[in-house]
Amino acid sequence: MNQPIAGAQAPKSKKPSGARSSKSTAGSRFHHWLGHHRREASDSFGRLARVPLSTLMTVTVMTIALSLPLALGLLLNDTRQAVATWDADARLSVYLKEGTDSETQRAVLAQAQALSGVNRANLITPEAALEEFKAKSNYGPALEQLGSNPLPAVLEVFPKDTSDTKSMTALRDQFAQWPEVSLAEVDIAWVQRLRTALDIGERLLMAIAGTLILGALLVVGNTIRLSIESRRDEIRVTSLLGGTHAFVRRPFVYMGFWCGLSAGAFTLVTVSGLIAWLSEPVLTLARLYGSQFTLSFPSLSVGFGVIVGASLLGLIGAWIAVGRHLRELEP
Repeated sequence: MNQPIAGAQAPKSKKPSGARSSKSTAGSRFHHWLGHHRREASDSFGRLARVPLSTLMTVTVMTIALSLPLALGLLLNDTRQAVATWDADARLSVYLKEGTDSETQRAVLAQAQALSGVNRANLITPEAALEEFKAKSNYGPALEQLGSNPLPAVLEVFPKDTSDTKSMTALRDQFAQWPEVSLAEVDIAWVQRLRTALDIGERLLMAIAGTLILGALLVVGNTIRLSIESRRDEIRVTSLLGGTHAFVRRPFVYMGFWCGLSAGAFTLVTVSGLIAWLSEPVLTLARLYGSQFTLSFPSLSVGFGVIVGASLLGLIGAWIAVGRHLRELEP
C-alpha cells in the first residue's frame, strides 16, 4: 500500500459551488416596490391611450358628473357672498302718521335710537323725501301742481342683527305699536327669502352631487371590469405564480387614477369656459338691477380639491371593481 509522504499536507477541501442565497433588505424591497409602481403607472397610462374612444367616453361621463355640481356650487357661493353684502343694508322703514310735526318726529327718532336692537336710525323728513322723489322720477312738474306734500316722514332703522329674521320681525312689530307710526316694513325681507331658497338649493345640490358621483363610480367600475375581462388569463397566471391581490390590483387602480385625474382637469376647463361664456350677460343683467354681482372662477384651492377629489374617485371606483372581480377570478 502506498503510504502518504511524510510532511505532505492534505489537499484543502473546496467549498461547494452553486447558487448563492441573497438576503433582501428593507431598502431593496422598497426600491423594488417603487419601481413596480412606476412601471404600472406608465403601463396603465399606455393601455388607456391605446383605446382612446373608450377612455374618452369614460372621462367625458365623469367630467359631466363633476362639472354640474361644481358649477352650481360656485353659483351658490357667489350668490351667498352677494346676499351677505345685501344683508349689511337691511333696514326697517317706519312711516309716521301724516301731519306729525317736526318736534314729534325728532322725539320718535331719539326713541328709536335708544332701542337695544337698533344700530342706528335716520329721519327722512317729508320735504327731503319729496325732493328725492323728484330727482329720481319724471313726475316733478306733476308734483308741483299738488297743493300739499303727500309724502310722510320716514325713519330708516338699521338693526344690529340683520341675519336673524325673527329679531327683525319682532322689531318691526314693536315699531308698529307706537302711536305715531302708521306703517312699519322690513325692506330686506326678499333677501331673507332668497337666503332660505339658497339653503334649499344647497340641499338639492348635495343630493344631485351624490347621485352624479355614484354614477361616476359606476362608470369607472365598468371600465375597469372590461379591462379585467380582457386580461383574465394574465390575472390567473399571476395568481398561480404567487402574485398578491395588491400586485394584481395595482395596474387597474392606476387606470382608475388616470381616468379620475383627466376628468378633474377637464372639469376645471369645462366649468371655467362656461363661466367665461356667461360672465358678460350675467354682469349686464346685474347692472340693470343696480348690483355688482359677478361670477367667479374656481380658485386654486378649489381647483386642487377638484383634481384630488376626482383622482380619489377614480381610485375608489377601480378599487371596488377590482376587489369584486378578484374573488371571482381566483383559481
